[in-house]
Amino acid sequence: MIQDSNDAADQFVDSVVMRDVTGNAPDFSAADIDFIRQHPEVLDKLADPLEIKRRYLYVLFVVAVAMAATSKIAEYTDVLEGSRVAHDLLTNVLFSVSIELFGAATVAILLELVFEKRIQRNQALVRSFVEQEDRRGRTTG
Repeated sequence: MIQDSNDAADQFVDSVVMRDVTGNAPDFSAADIDFIRQHPEVLDKLADPLEIKRRYLYVLFVVAVAMAATSKIAEYTDVLEGSRVAHDLLTNVLFSVSIELFGAATVAILLELVFEKRIQRNQALVRSFVEQEDRRGRTTG
């Protein structure tokens, strides 16, 4: 049951990110608010900047791969054989832009993963210090 709830929460957050990316209804609807009330764990995901940022980066990554695939399909199928300029733009320029976007998205995703690990380590260190202080306070008090 908890896994189903997490899947629903993930799907909801994904839909919010996709609405932001596509510009379709970026605000929360009444149905969204009802869903959040029924699944309060979604609030943690919506309020976590790392979670949201990672999802935007994955969308960027997928867009870059799709652009590269589109340019290669156009190149090898000669779809635009009659129009040299359009063919060049769709194959060479689009492919170059997509590879740069792919590289930027990959680097950003890797940096986010490293950053997230650092945050987790920092949080664990802070928790251990707080626990040590709590134990000291109980033994001296």
